[in-house]
Amino acid sequence: MGITVRVKYLAVLKGLSEKPEREVSIDEASLGSLIDTLREIEGDTLKARLFSNEEIRPDVLIFINDVEAELLGGMKAELKEGDEVTFLPSVHGG
Repeated sequence: MGITVRVKYLAVLKGLSEKPEREVSIDEASLGSLIDTLREIEGDTLKARLFSNEEIRPDVLIFINDVEAELLGGMKAELKEGDEVTFLPSVHGG
C-alpha cells in the first residue's frame, strides 16, 4: 500500500523544478523509494543538479519533517503519510 508525501525544493532547486512544492505518491514508505520516484518524474534540469552517478549529490541536504534525513536512517528512513521532505542545496563561498 502506498503513501503520499509532500516534497519541497528550496534555494536554487526551487527555480529548477517545474513544481517546487508537490505531493508525490510512493509505493514503499522509505526515502529511497521517494528518491527513485523523483528520478522518474522530475525534469532533466533538476535531476542534473540533484543527482551524480545515480546518487544524491553530497551538497544537497534532505530533511524529513525538518530533521536531517541522515539522523533518521538516510535512504532507509521511514516515511509516513503526509510527511514533508525538503531538499536544500548547501551554500559555499566566501
